[in-house]
Amino acid sequence: MNGFMQIAGVVMVCAFMGISGMGISGATEIDFDTEIMPLLSKAGCNAANCHGSAAGQAGFRLSLFGGDPAFDYRTIARERFGRRLNHLRPSESLVIAKPTGQLEHGGGEVLDPDGRPARTIAQWIREGAHRSQQRQLDRLVVEPREFIADSVPASLQIQVTAIFDDGVQRDVTDQAVYVSQNESAVVVNELGAATVTGPGRHAVIVRFADQMAAISCTIPIGSTPVMASDWDADNWIDDEINETLRLLRLTPARAADDESFLRRLSLDLTGRLPTPSQVQRFANDDEPSKRTRLIESMLDSDGYVEYWTHRLAIQLRLRKPGDDLVAANAFYAWLQQSVDADTGWNTIATELITSEGDTHRNGAATVHRFFAGPREEAEYLSEVLMGVRLRCANCHNHPLDQWTQDDYHGLAAIFAGYQRAKDVRFTENGSVIHPRTESDAIPRIPGQRFLPAGADNRREFAEWLTRADNPTFARAMVVRVWDALMGQGLITPVDDLRQTNPASHPKLVDRLSVFFAENGFQLRPLIRLICESSAYQRAATSPGASSSESSSRFYSHAIRKTLSAEVLADAISDATGVNHGEARFINVVERATTSDQLQFLGQCLPGENCSSPVGDARGIASKLHLMNGELLNRLLVDDAGRLQQMLRDETATRDLVRDFYVRALSRSPTENELSDWVARIDSGDAKQKAERCQDFLWALLNCHEFTTNH
Repeated sequence: MNGFMQIAGVVMVCAFMGISGMGISGATEIDFDTEIMPLLSKAGCNAANCHGSAAGQAGFRLSLFGGDPAFDYRTIARERFGRRLNHLRPSESLVIAKPTGQLEHGGGEVLDPDGRPARTIAQWIREGAHRSQQRQLDRLVVEPREFIADSVPASLQIQVTAIFDDGVQRDVTDQAVYVSQNESAVVVNELGAATVTGPGRHAVIVRFADQMAAISCTIPIGSTPVMASDWDADNWIDDEINETLRLLRLTPARAADDESFLRRLSLDLTGRLPTPSQVQRFANDDEPSKRTRLIESMLDSDGYVEYWTHRLAIQLRLRKPGDDLVAANAFYAWLQQSVDADTGWNTIATELITSEGDTHRNGAATVHRFFAGPREEAEYLSEVLMGVRLRCANCHNHPLDQWTQDDYHGLAAIFAGYQRAKDVRFTENGSVIHPRTESDAIPRIPGQRFLPAGADNRREFAEWLTRADNPTFARAMVVRVWDALMGQGLITPVDDLRQTNPASHPKLVDRLSVFFAENGFQLRPLIRLICESSAYQRAATSPGASSSESSSRFYSHAIRKTLSAEVLADAISDATGVNHGEARFINVVERATTSDQLQFLGQCLPGENCSSPVGDARGIASKLHLMNGELLNRLLVDDAGRLQQMLRDETATRDLVRDFYVRALSRSPTENELSDWVARIDSGDAKQKAERCQDFLWALLNCHEFTTNH
């Protein structure tokens, strides 16, 4: 008996070391990284609600979605003296017995005991359970990448081929993981058979090993084909937008009237309502090119510089470092000079990354004082300049993207040398600890390569980031500008660019990114191109669109954009003629100390990551404050205001109504509106008429047409 036990022990040890009666396993053995890990991912073993959670389950932890095969191999094959594997009876191994339901398992039976996955894992254990790293996944070929059908329900079969770096190709359709981005519209089974049940454009994400791909499924929203031959198309943006509308059978809205276009453009480019004289001049201009000239004049205006400095300051999350308002002002002044000169976004980004010195003189260097340490700065730079939420790779590899813990902590290591005082200095002595290795993280360009430790790698990172052929950098800014002007991002959220969050118009994003880079990463050419398109200039109503999806995603008509707190407050001031006693709200640098009224209106506070609101996105508290708060009500009775002045001058009611309509809505009232208001306001009692006029102006400044840009 003892001799038998000795022989069995030798067999177990040899099997554990990868030795069998056939000798050392050859190249045909099962590969852990590319064959075993995908099976565990398919079964959901490494999902966030199972062993892929930060704490694991029942003492067993795997990397999320198999993002770290080396860690997973140690956990499965080596941890707890290898007790999870039974080399003599592989099918009785814990790693098989639990998911197949042979032993109690909190996750239930997720593998068929007689199925190919269980048999493959057993064979891997039988062969010695090594991690030979025979090959790496080079790319996935997913077919089809775009699926178009005429009606629902529609079916398709997804085919997935894995191509490895040694030339091996393998059909992994039954091993890939499929995730519908909208399960109410697309259902996919575990073998890649999909059924589309809802119209629109939907995405299915395919994941195998560490790579992912997106499939677009397009089904018409409209019931009948549309005639697209006479649709307006002022530049290639319209070609891309109109092609999608044609596929979806959506008819675009007509062009907005001159008054609506003027108001929209003025708010988008200068953050300000057009004046009555501007409205009158534009209405009287009969030149066919007047819209193009208006775009150009606004891009050349001081108002553009002021407003887009304000926008970029919010995007860059400007805040006062400590109590140092001088440094915050220096940053704002530097940014305003850059906007005025139309400095390339690549140059601005490089200055942000590499700047140092006295922050009272070198405004760009103030950015490094926004953060307590290098990790916060790495998260900030990845979101603001790359459109990537790298923070998701802090504790584990990014669950939905390519980024790893090495990328996160490696980028942080690049900025570990900053001394974040009034006089910002960079030394080469800083470091950050990598939580997995518990040693100094190696500086790294995310997704690319490691950099020398103990060196200043900021310039190399900036050069890589801002290269014209780096789509990440251009794309991150393009989607933000598009979102600001069109009211809905081509990718949403705009700081979460990844394959598993596909664009609504992928080709358009690519073309805009190339255009941005080819034009020196300057904002004005990009803004001009978008504003000159028919897609931007459409009316805010569409005769052919009945779906909310079409209004928010496919640009069949203009999307109503809620005015930001600062722009709304300035608009109220302009309409009422009452100055709020300080600079325009959009010019205030220290927004943390601005009026409480703005916070009630939804102000984006310093340091916050704020995206553009869509439609009527103002909350109940903001609406109530606008209706009953001091911000508006005190302006209606202010003796210096336009309303009180017109009442003192005994201005005719018809003229009073017309004047405020033009100032607030950039249009004259219709005859019905005018006659209705005159009937409501006119009274022989002066006090009663004054109160009715206040009610009129209050109603005008609370209406949806005033509080949105459309």
